[in-house]
Amino acid sequence: MTDAPLPPRWAGRDAFTILAAGRGAGANFLATWQAWRDDPERPQRLHYFCVDSAPPSRDELARLTQSQYVDLSAQLCAAWPGAITGFHRLHFDGGRVSLTLVIGDIRTVVPRIEGRFDAFMLDGLSAAEQNSSSLREDLDWLAASNAGDINRPAIRRAAIIGAGIAGVSCAERMAARGWEVTLFDRRDGPAAETSGNRQAVMLPVLSVDPTRLSRLNRVAYLYVLRQLAALAAAGHPVRWENCGVFQIARHADHAKKQQAIVANQQLPAEFVQYLDAASASRLAGTRVSDGGWWFPQAGWLSPQSLCQALLAAAGEQVSFRPATEIAALAPSAQGWQLQDSAGKVLWDGPTVILAHAHGLRTLAQSAHLPLRCFRGQVSHLPMSELGDMPRCVVCREGYIAPPHEGYAGLGATFQRSQDTALHDEDHLSNLARLAAMLPELADHFDAAQLTGRVGLRPVSPDKLPMVGALPLPTCEPRPAAHVEWPRWPGLHVASGYGARGFVWAPLMAELLASQINGEPLPVEAELSAAVDPARFVWKGTL
Repeated sequence: MTDAPLPPRWAGRDAFTILAAGRGAGANFLATWQAWRDDPERPQRLHYFCVDSAPPSRDELARLTQSQYVDLSAQLCAAWPGAITGFHRLHFDGGRVSLTLVIGDIRTVVPRIEGRFDAFMLDGLSAAEQNSSSLREDLDWLAASNAGDINRPAIRRAAIIGAGIAGVSCAERMAARGWEVTLFDRRDGPAAETSGNRQAVMLPVLSVDPTRLSRLNRVAYLYVLRQLAALAAAGHPVRWENCGVFQIARHADHAKKQQAIVANQQLPAEFVQYLDAASASRLAGTRVSDGGWWFPQAGWLSPQSLCQALLAAAGEQVSFRPATEIAALAPSAQGWQLQDSAGKVLWDGPTVILAHAHGLRTLAQSAHLPLRCFRGQVSHLPMSELGDMPRCVVCREGYIAPPHEGYAGLGATFQRSQDTALHDEDHLSNLARLAAMLPELADHFDAAQLTGRVGLRPVSPDKLPMVGALPLPTCEPRPAAHVEWPRWPGLHVASGYGARGFVWAPLMAELLASQINGEPLPVEAELSAAVDPARFVWKGTL
């Protein structure tokens, strides 16, 4: 769309966004990244969208680029995703450079991109792609939507309520963009409620047909794996093990579906494989009941460790206010006041993110959101009865993780309840799940002697997260689409992560930070709409 050289055009900008397409896009990104590094007048942030229907493998990319861009090529290759369709956002140079690799045909992908762009690089397109009238119309629309610089908030100061994984992830993503963040939590430290379990299991969701949940969860899972590697490289390692996760088929028909998904969707072996029970038993170190999916990159992590690493990465940009409960929000000249139960103003500013799970229902502005509370009890199995088994995470209707600090996590119940007490019958229920997964370990434990932990999960009616600007509860006349629904100015939501918070939270925080900052979104438009909290009010399904 423009032939002007990039450095003069991006000079002095807060951010600059580029959409590139066609073969060789990875090498073009490296050239642009190097130019950004070399230019003293470079923009503060560089966003590079790269659309490629058949990107090179990691080895091919290294062969093509390592001689010219030694350091940058190594970083890119280390983060390069497998050949899995969808949007993959990668971060470099402390988050100041973002690459969103979109794997798919540009003619079908461009309508799914939500954002504004300053420049287009389309030299790698085929003749058929270049002559596509619909593609040209979509690109013209993206160019026309970028009238002037992106409208970013003038005052970069935000409050976040809730220091579980949802709130901490949002704090780190906003801090990476230079925001001053105040993080509030009613407990004495981060990850003290549902995010405080000893172990969290990470694995993707797969389905026969590409549902919105499975498509979004798949890229979210890959995003958190890259985040864990980036935190370690930055000196903030997380306690976690990519020991692999084996998901046992529920029954014979399900096993056939698992095999068909692996074969028909042509997913890389490093992402998922189908294994028979004998192969899985060798991996687990104990007899596994049936065959199923093997996710070799998956595993478990320490939730407390991840939250602490994210806060360390955010640094001085985040001020943590523990033991501080927010009882009300009130409009102010600055935007919003956060008040305690006595009406005392604790914070006053333009941007607020509500990430405190069920606490959203206690605030007048967000009380209409249809969050449901599901109780989950985890049983702690002493390592003295397990030895070193299992050696990987095994799951079916529940899960068991390898021992960590003396105990293995076994869970979890899923009941619509706000009861936080431990119950022997729920330990028995968890042990029944263990018997269905690893029969030889099932009779090692007495439910009455087990310890554990209960967390209350915030769950939306459709099991997808709620992420985005907070909608008003009613509107007349009724709009045609949820994107037109009026919102509370400056109020945003990050919740509804259910039992998969540690897969959802990192990418959902990046999505919300991108929305607030007027940046291209890290997921396709249909998926950002799928998690929009306004989807319930405009459909009338509250």
